[in-house]
Amino acid sequence: MNLLEAFIRDEIFIDFGADVLYGSDQCNVSFPCRFPTVTFQLMATNGLSQIADRIRKDLGFAPMHPMDEYTDDTCDNDGWYDFYVGINGYTESHMDSCIEFVVVNSNAPDEEERYTIDLTEEEQRTVFSCLDEQCRKHLEKSCEDLLAEAGKQMEEKYS
Repeated sequence: MNLLEAFIRDEIFIDFGADVLYGSDQCNVSFPCRFPTVTFQLMATNGLSQIADRIRKDLGFAPMHPMDEYTDDTCDNDGWYDFYVGINGYTESHMDSCIEFVVVNSNAPDEEERYTIDLTEEEQRTVFSCLDEQCRKHLEKSCEDLLAEAGKQMEEKYS
């Protein structure tokens, strides 16, 4: 296992207390193409929160947790992040290209703003594998099974 795999396995966890969201999306290549999606809420682990704090700090916002020159007294201690990641039936990897996070319960001007943590192709493959393993363990379904269920719901809705 390399460092990337270790980080993802230690920091990316589906919050199975939240609903798995089945849906669909559309892109326009030469013509409209609709495809199934499944979105998971992730647990706000220390690693993901540190990445989110760094992104917001670089944009001029106070982080939620102490870092660099920020202390408990200068952080946005009341706020938190909600993290989301999706899989889809469109891309070859079935993985979205980023993890999204939302700023929640903050007094900062970016309250309820959405940000992204971009994923390389290797990170996408590793995250998909991690999500698939967690779904098999907790839902007794693979990510492919979940996408098939989303595809059936999409067909019923749009037929």
